[in-house]
Amino acid sequence: MLAEHRQYLLPEGNGSHLDVTVIPTGFLEVEIMEEHDKYQAEFDELLFLANGKKTELICRDHAGGECVRWQVKMASEDARELAKLIELAEDEFELLMRDL
Repeated sequence: MLAEHRQYLLPEGNGSHLDVTVIPTGFLEVEIMEEHDKYQAEFDELLFLANGKKTELICRDHAGGECVRWQVKMASEDARELAKLIELAEDEFELLMRDL
């Protein structure tokens, strides 16, 4: 059970990079590298909102709450890959807990 690490180019066109770590225990760490902005969220606080070629990754307080803690726009293809990594991490963690 290892953390997955990825870097994505943000679609705003300013050359910023998003450094993402998916931690199988249920956490996501995000850093906009050029701005040194760091964020963290539990998987159940995350929401992906697709809009054409861009998708917003949104972190809300208390799963499903209205208060947005942070959000970042990603290319939709990158967001789909990230969503899949999160899903795989959840499955892996669930399997590990069942085996214990």
